[in-house]
Amino acid sequence: MSASRMSEKTWRTLVPAATIIANVLSYALFLLSARLLDKATFGETLALLNLVVIATIPSFAIQTVVARRTATDTVGPRLMRVAVLIGIAGAGAIMLVSPLIVSFLHLPSYWGVVGGALCVPALVLLGVSQGAAQGRRQWRTLCIAVVLMGVGRVAGGVAGLIVSRSSAGALLGTAVGLALAAAVMLGPTLRLIGQSPVDGSQPVRGLLIETVHAAHAHGVFLLLSSLDMTIARNVLSGEEAGWYAAGNVIFRAALWLPQPVTSLLFASLSDWARHRTATRQGLAAVGGLAAATIAGCAVLGGLVSTIVAGDKFPDLDEDLWIFALAGGGLAVMQFAIYAGLAVLRRGRLAIVWACIAAEILAFYALGLSDTPVTIITTVAVIVSVATVAAVVIALATRPTAEDTDSAAADGTKQIVPGTVDSF
Repeated sequence: MSASRMSEKTWRTLVPAATIIANVLSYALFLLSARLLDKATFGETLALLNLVVIATIPSFAIQTVVARRTATDTVGPRLMRVAVLIGIAGAGAIMLVSPLIVSFLHLPSYWGVVGGALCVPALVLLGVSQGAAQGRRQWRTLCIAVVLMGVGRVAGGVAGLIVSRSSAGALLGTAVGLALAAAVMLGPTLRLIGQSPVDGSQPVRGLLIETVHAAHAHGVFLLLSSLDMTIARNVLSGEEAGWYAAGNVIFRAALWLPQPVTSLLFASLSDWARHRTATRQGLAAVGGLAAATIAGCAVLGGLVSTIVAGDKFPDLDEDLWIFALAGGGLAVMQFAIYAGLAVLRRGRLAIVWACIAAEILAFYALGLSDTPVTIITTVAVIVSVATVAAVVIALATRPTAEDTDSAAADGTKQIVPGTVDSF
């Protein structure tokens, strides 16, 4: 028994490491793309990979729902069936708007969008796997699912990139890799879900409503994190969009580097008695990592630029710290808002929507999009202002026992899993 407990504790501490490994693996595809593709095609590839970011919304949503339901033994009889239908519907939605995507991103063909759509069902099934492992506290399975998802998407994307030297090949390869990863995890996932007694009182409507709420929380963040890159692809020339895409790698690194902090502290954030202490600890940790990333890019910009893009963008090094500032600020804001979600304070999501509206207004109404540097500087300013507001609200929050009792009574309390970078 002692060895078993020790093993469980060990695997739990490895969850953040698995998340970091998956994130680091994803950058292999970015780096290889920067070296194998010309500037215009590189920007095109990064724009399509941002489409996959949006495609992960159903995955993160179902992960949240499955985690809560397996943890509370409220698994309905149609959970897996609904998950499959959500994956198919997500793919269909992308295909339905594919003409608009191709036109907006100035893509040469539909195949890249098709690859992005095909990623959705596999991502949803992998979300079910991670949610079931988290809800059942099977940390070993969770680590395997997280790493396997990273390996599948990156290995498939790299293979497609090497074979085709095109953005479409990278996306189609990613879809194949994710499908293989989902197939490997299907058996363990069904066994974990089967450990919870089926609750026949759980209607499909309730499952769908809960998934929509979770999708809103995850989706609005993923939309904001990919909006600037999508707009850059739309308004800049091919080479300028490629320059922005190279800098955007640092934006994403600064954003996703602190993600394990949320995974480690979320249980404490959900406890009303420990919430304020955990919030302060988390903000200090995430803020420290963000500051270190900004400082590193400011001091070692030339080295970082060479690692990210080789010698294709020799003038990138001077502005990398701005990308780090925007990504790091968004990471701090994300933690502050997830801290609110832990005690059912969903109103903070209005801050994220305000950022989205501000970026659209700045770039399309005010015309602050004439150069790549202008775009990222504007993003950094908007995010910084919003981050200050989110942090002030987070530090001022004082949840009570009544909040916890009310949440338990209406069944709306959610477990928000630590997210993994999906490009």
